[in-house]
Amino acid sequence: MKKILIYIFILLFTVGCLDDKSNYDYKDLNDFANWDKNGVNNVKNSYTLYPDEEIRFEPKVRFSIDTLNPDASYAWYLGEEEKMTLLSDQLNYTYRAEQLGDFVLLFCATDNKSGVTFSKEIEVTVVAPWKNGWMILSRSAGNESQLSLILSKKQSKTMVVDGKEQSKDTVVYVGEAMNVVPALGQGPRKLVENFIYPTASGIAVEDEVMVLQESGAVELDGNDLIPVGYAKNEFFDGVPDNFDPVDAVLSYGGKWLLSADNYIYQANLSVAIDLHSGFYLKDPSLNGKKVKALLPYFKGDNYGNFLIVGIDENNTYFGIMDDGECARDDNSYTILPANYIGSYLELVNLSQDEHPFLFKNVEGEFVFHAWANSAGGHYAPPAYFSILRQNGNYYWHRYELNRANYSYKPGHKMIVESSEYGELPASIMNDYRCAALLPWQELLVVASGNKLNIYNYWDKFIFNFASLPVFNSEIVGLAVKDYDTYYKTLNAHLAVALKSGEVYVFEVKYDNAEQTAEFVELYHKDGFGEIVDIEYKFGNGSRPGSGGLY
Repeated sequence: MKKILIYIFILLFTVGCLDDKSNYDYKDLNDFANWDKNGVNNVKNSYTLYPDEEIRFEPKVRFSIDTLNPDASYAWYLGEEEKMTLLSDQLNYTYRAEQLGDFVLLFCATDNKSGVTFSKEIEVTVVAPWKNGWMILSRSAGNESQLSLILSKKQSKTMVVDGKEQSKDTVVYVGEAMNVVPALGQGPRKLVENFIYPTASGIAVEDEVMVLQESGAVELDGNDLIPVGYAKNEFFDGVPDNFDPVDAVLSYGGKWLLSADNYIYQANLSVAIDLHSGFYLKDPSLNGKKVKALLPYFKGDNYGNFLIVGIDENNTYFGIMDDGECARDDNSYTILPANYIGSYLELVNLSQDEHPFLFKNVEGEFVFHAWANSAGGHYAPPAYFSILRQNGNYYWHRYELNRANYSYKPGHKMIVESSEYGELPASIMNDYRCAALLPWQELLVVASGNKLNIYNYWDKFIFNFASLPVFNSEIVGLAVKDYDTYYKTLNAHLAVALKSGEVYVFEVKYDNAEQTAEFVELYHKDGFGEIVDIEYKFGNGSRPGSGGLY
């Protein structure tokens, strides 16, 4: 729309020049169609920069006439058409990223013979270097926690879609930052990302990272990764005896820490943009209920997911309400007091079609849980994918859970909306190490020893590879950033962590019809030490449930 308005203005300006008895025939004027296709080369449609980075624009301008030596004037502007600021009147221009945010540069080339001006918009995103990418938690020789990151940027590239060349955005990996938090702690265990209210505007820091470790859970600023909170300092009435958090579920409405003694400690937050606006209580939540596991969880906004899922000491599923909401148009983002954050939901009695043996008093051991919602998943009942080991066999289970009543009241139940399961082939589960789910492609990646396999669990086949990456060390961790676009031109990125301290990132290409797949290497580096956990860092709470790149 913006480009159309610019062109309308230019056309009106051109007509004025022609009415003014210009000496040039209309057929000799440079045309817009040619400009859109061939007018500017050597400049991309979008760039991602880190603060204080510079980029030199040297556009190659080609008019439809006077192609070799055009008689032209040039200008660079910043901002929308209504509030454009002139940056330069030269062909080449160096842009310096001075603040975080999304910016629009407008390059203009004026044909001095006709007075016609042609323009090209360039989007520039300035992000904190550590806002997006892969996080690696490692253990040093002295049992110290070390956090490193693989840095990423959005970059446009030309690809063929339906036989036509189109400019599409992709993600590239541009380096790494090693051991970024001095004196982080000891005994690393796990990484969990938390987000402020995702649609809050004008806030630079939109996420935090909790590092779970033996020396105590610490929360880090999402941009600078400096400590901003310690769980043991956020108790209202003293730290519980034997408090030792090993897992966590976090949202802008509350925080739930699972201690090694299987008790949960809960903090209710009061402001959705302040992840430390509440406190924990010394007494365990859920009336002291013993809990084995809390499943991965992403919230959304007011209309998003309200249900946290756990598994108790009897291997039975239960729910926890997380229904904190903000009033519409409340710029303070205060969480409305009329909520049931932390309330318990018992699972209803299930019919045989709902597979009660997979939800209540489950026999066997769960070895994997993943968030399984497809694109836009914040607006659907929470979906999960689990792997259960039972009597030497492995079973996959994909299921959706929800509260039984839309308007929750104490005593309401949790229901099963869907449940499907099947046995996993023994050939891919021998020497099982870890797994990753591609939620929008609905594929499972399994690491067995030092080998990878991809399994289509709906159609029950293992993908064939022309060649597989050969690792000289066993796989200790997998993480995924799945993508979903209209043209299906973006494939999931898979991070693979090895016992040797190496990390690979692959693009996952596949063809369901041909039952073939390929791992395309995008990144590889060693030196990360003894890797304990690897996770993708989204940077914003809307991104786990959206198809956006960055």
